[in-house]
Amino acid sequence: MAKNQSLGYYLDKLEKERPAEILDVGEAIPRDFIFMAMAKELDKEEFPPVIRAKIDGYDMPVLGNLFASRKRIANMLGFENESKIVENWNRIEKNLIKPQIVPHGAIQDVVMTGNDIDCGEMPLMQYYPTDAGRYISSGIVVVKDPETGVHNLSIHRMQYKGPNRFGISLHSRRHLYHHYERALKVGKPLEVAIIIGAHPSVYLAAVSKPALEVDEYEVAGAVLNEPLELVYGKTIDVFYPAEAEIVLEGIIPIDEFDDEGPFGEFTGYSTSRSTRNIFEVTAVCQRKNPYYEIIVPGSAKDHLFLAGVVRETFVYQRLKESITWVKAVSYTTSGANFHCYVQLEPCPEGVAKQALTMLLGLDYQIKMAVAVDEDVDITRDEEVLWAIATRCRMREDLFMVQNSFIISLDPTSKDNTNDKICIDATMTKEMREEVIVLKTAPEHKKVAQAFINATRN
Repeated sequence: MAKNQSLGYYLDKLEKERPAEILDVGEAIPRDFIFMAMAKELDKEEFPPVIRAKIDGYDMPVLGNLFASRKRIANMLGFENESKIVENWNRIEKNLIKPQIVPHGAIQDVVMTGNDIDCGEMPLMQYYPTDAGRYISSGIVVVKDPETGVHNLSIHRMQYKGPNRFGISLHSRRHLYHHYERALKVGKPLEVAIIIGAHPSVYLAAVSKPALEVDEYEVAGAVLNEPLELVYGKTIDVFYPAEAEIVLEGIIPIDEFDDEGPFGEFTGYSTSRSTRNIFEVTAVCQRKNPYYEIIVPGSAKDHLFLAGVVRETFVYQRLKESITWVKAVSYTTSGANFHCYVQLEPCPEGVAKQALTMLLGLDYQIKMAVAVDEDVDITRDEEVLWAIATRCRMREDLFMVQNSFIISLDPTSKDNTNDKICIDATMTKEMREEVIVLKTAPEHKKVAQAFINATRN
């Protein structure tokens, strides 16, 4: 029998084991702007807590900031140490678990169709004053391949347009867009389910980006270490998690468009760039007392870590398969996940440049790739910048790839292209023999820390 796979179960467990990681807001807050502002303030902390709040005028509690801590993401994946995420993702990738279809789940305790549908009853928020309106920021779009039955999961912004209508953008041009193009060819609308709130394993699967032929529900099962239970849609030929919080069933038409945006994106900018697609709701399914989950938009840790941490695992595994000197990979919040650093053991001439070229091929969203030595902490921008400043001869160690494909949300992109830069900030063999890197001895660090602690206490 499967263990409880609900978001509520995960939160109860987190509250019991790590109560400091949940911030319960004592009084009801306004629907718009304030939740976002609280998350941005908490981002100043090293490990921001989950935010749980009541919204004035709404019964549904709102939950967000779940993925704002790398340490918490590590715990979701079964690791105590956040540094173990990347090297252990291989275990998850190689132990995919097929989902299990069940006749009923809590997600279908309440089902609304036809005139009973009113999505405006959910606490849909406007996050920034520049947003075009109220948005769903956490919607996992689920589409099923009609030939193979494989499900694909991805997260897309959705602007509220009316009781059963949203604007949706497919600007990432990834697997969902591939399915949309197939729907265009056959002349039929694309049936999808929109998950709003689920066990963290489902969200981690949605950003894992395996090959097109891999069912991302199997990735969620690998994270859970058991089959994810699914139910069949009421009005669409798509399965979704039996223990999800809210699911909107519906279609993305192929011949109908409407303006969507602007919206505050991960880049830290408000953008109107959109594919202008429409989502029409055919059914609303939910638990009896659901959470309304959000992914904090903009350049918030919740958004950037969810997208970046699992992407690091994918890139690291593929790099390591070809280049054995690769030690670690890191995306930085300062670079809005457009910057990626790779750490290398001492390696032959040219290997660092090969690794950088591969990085651009593995993730088209990277604009700047930097290779550094193993003594440089790639989670700290200042150390990477120090390596660039002291280990680069720019004419020899910097190269550019012009007019390369990139996500349209890059504010400087043109027709989904941009120039990309690679920097080899590793030491040459001659430099390793010539220079001595200054280091504090471990025993001296220990004594120094004791004096600091004694002084503060």
